[in-house]
Amino acid sequence: MTKALSALLVLLLATIVNAGKDGTLSDYASHEGGTISGYTFTTTNGEKLRVSPSGDHIIRVQAVRADEDFLPDNYYEMVANHEMGGRLTLSESEKGFTLSTAASDGLDLMISKKPMRLTFVQKQGKKTLTKEEEGITWSGTRCDVKLAVSDDHFFGAGHPEYARLNKLDLTGTEIKRNYGHQAPLIVPFFISHKGYGIFLNTNFENRFRFGVENEYSFGFDDKGYGGRMDYYFILGPKVSDILERYTQLTGKPRLPQKSIFGLHLSDKGSPNDSDEQWWMKTISAHRAAGYPIDHIVNDNRWRAGTGAWAGSRFEWSIKEGRYPDPARWARWVEQNGLTMTLDLNRNASASCWGWDPSFNIPNAECAKYNQSVPDFSSEKVRNWVWELFWVKSIDPSLKYPGDCFWMDEPDDLYCIPDETVTADGRRWAENKNSYFFDIARAVVKEGWDNENNNEPAGIGPVKRPFVWVRGMSAGGQRYATAWTGDVNCDYLSMAQHIRSMQASGLSALPYFNHDAGGFHNPGPNDNLYRQWSMAFGSFSPIWRPHGMGNDRWPLTRPSECQKDAMFYAHLRYEMMPYIYTMAWQAHATGMPMARAMMIDYQDEPQAWNSDLQYMWGDSLLIAPDCSDGGNKVTVWLPAGNDWYDFHNGTKYTGGQTIDYAAKTGILPIFVKAGAIIAKAPYATSTFWIPADKRTLDIYAGADGSYDLYDDDGITEYFRTKSEFAITNISYEDKSKTVKIAAAKGQYPDMPKTRQYCVNIYNIEGSVPMAINNTRLTEYKSEQEALNAGRGCVYFPEEKRMLIVTQPVSMKVDTVVSIAD
Repeated sequence: MTKALSALLVLLLATIVNAGKDGTLSDYASHEGGTISGYTFTTTNGEKLRVSPSGDHIIRVQAVRADEDFLPDNYYEMVANHEMGGRLTLSESEKGFTLSTAASDGLDLMISKKPMRLTFVQKQGKKTLTKEEEGITWSGTRCDVKLAVSDDHFFGAGHPEYARLNKLDLTGTEIKRNYGHQAPLIVPFFISHKGYGIFLNTNFENRFRFGVENEYSFGFDDKGYGGRMDYYFILGPKVSDILERYTQLTGKPRLPQKSIFGLHLSDKGSPNDSDEQWWMKTISAHRAAGYPIDHIVNDNRWRAGTGAWAGSRFEWSIKEGRYPDPARWARWVEQNGLTMTLDLNRNASASCWGWDPSFNIPNAECAKYNQSVPDFSSEKVRNWVWELFWVKSIDPSLKYPGDCFWMDEPDDLYCIPDETVTADGRRWAENKNSYFFDIARAVVKEGWDNENNNEPAGIGPVKRPFVWVRGMSAGGQRYATAWTGDVNCDYLSMAQHIRSMQASGLSALPYFNHDAGGFHNPGPNDNLYRQWSMAFGSFSPIWRPHGMGNDRWPLTRPSECQKDAMFYAHLRYEMMPYIYTMAWQAHATGMPMARAMMIDYQDEPQAWNSDLQYMWGDSLLIAPDCSDGGNKVTVWLPAGNDWYDFHNGTKYTGGQTIDYAAKTGILPIFVKAGAIIAKAPYATSTFWIPADKRTLDIYAGADGSYDLYDDDGITEYFRTKSEFAITNISYEDKSKTVKIAAAKGQYPDMPKTRQYCVNIYNIEGSVPMAINNTRLTEYKSEQEALNAGRGCVYFPEEKRMLIVTQPVSMKVDTVVSIAD
């Protein structure tokens, strides 16, 4: 018997012994421990409470009943970092204990003795954040933490199946984020607007009650298979701090290649025609018409066999003739500035190279294609899937295509009985919530990164992976992301996706990925295509119109659709420096690309309810129109700033709600005063965007500061070798001075010089401008200034001053100011 199985047997025996021992954490009896390891308290009934630090702002709480043991730290892999350090100082009084983290802005945890109940207090201001009422309770197979009634507002906790989220503020609801049906985002982590978050560290079925029947609680149902209460209390107090600390704990989101932030298009609308020639013809026609594309999404047809959902396998269709020479195809793809996704449907597993019937999860007879139910808790199965990818496409010696993997349909195994024992000795009741995580670690951690030093070797840091799975679990963000499944083509689904995108960001999965416009037949009609596939889609982290029925390629649509597609393509690609910087910030800090309003305005009640609008980075407020258009869109403009209509420059005073008239195809976009938006010349591939030219759009009315991020866009060397550069750009409104600081850092092929076009909006009248105190010639047109190599132009109808710099060194400061 292996050590793992022995430990599980002990765990199950302890569970049987304690079956039926309902109750709550009782009175204090004794304690032991120290400032670094934390403290373990024993009650008069033999229960144990362990409290330990994870840095200066996180406290871990674990509880077991008498005769139960705490689980090892690495029992679950959702937590990536068990070495965050920290110290807890304990003081005792007659009535209880106070445990304090070391930081002056940290936490005090107060524990009463009779009975043992926990209260979390923010040191600064001695603000009570939350406290237990009934405390930690056991009832049958459930274990819950029952909190006192509060006026908190709660957010995050992933999203339901199909991203059908009808309310971002979870207050007053009961939610369960568990395996079942398509594309659940299983993240048992929520955030309170009062400045804290709680992460429940278990894979058993979770439940959160945020005021339902006046109950505030969180917990799980272990079905009798040995669950343990284990949670992390995370102090902010800012939401941005909570997210950063949560991703320090569970892992940084994996930054994809820059190409992934370009336009994705697929062959789903041409299931009987697509092959190598079809792709080449279709891409070439769209590029010739001026439309971009960066990423090829293969949906079955590339695969050997039928090239359909059923009857195909993960292998290039060489014999069938659809891709007679994959290496030649790969060369064309690379030469044309493209990357590519290869898909594997769960149902095709048994027909693929290397499959063995022993790889199946037991008791899966109820599932569709029940001979293709891989048990990813098995190391052999995880090795198999990576070997399959390697042997059939991504071994560098083959020179075949393959940059990304789409792991489709692993979410339809909900019929497997909970009591089923999987390969790692655990029950399906415990493992189903981690199934998506196990897929992600198979493909990326143990495959692409080859952390286990397996054969074959991985890809390693020379290229970043992008893996998208129909569903994801907490911690999986460090390897992969989710997509939201086969969603409906209607405005209700669009609205639900706007909310779920924000919830995904609040759950540390910032690279939200969905079928923009919906999936099902007959596909989006023309208005929905304009409003969702193009407008909202282009202002979501991953822009991927995809689905059955009506084609999603712009040239297959009427002229009005084509016009909107071109408009949003230009916006997306010209804003790529701004977007890619957002993507890097999401990796580095956990800050979502698409931010719920409560992140930046967490104390504003309107922010909690304004869940059909969001911040796109620091500077842009987006409010998609979830209708055919021609209606009024309600938009809340927060106080503290003026806001500009992106389309016509109209200025609005912050602190008001407006009804914005939006025609079909017009996405309401508002720019915050003081905004600095980095842009680049338009190109039809992110690979072709010049690195030595940037435009800075600055909106007067407030000071601003912005860090522009650059790296090679492909490799992991930005994190393994610190090969990246950050350029700080600041704007002082009173003096109308723009400072472009010397870039900090370096990466291969970084340009030595860069030419900037600086636009300052809301300037009343022309003013003489200078670069580094050298006065500029004022021209009548932008082209004249560009031809001259530098200069300035004033556009009175836009109230815009344009300053064109000469190519300036990226390693010295450049200052644009009003001339003396």
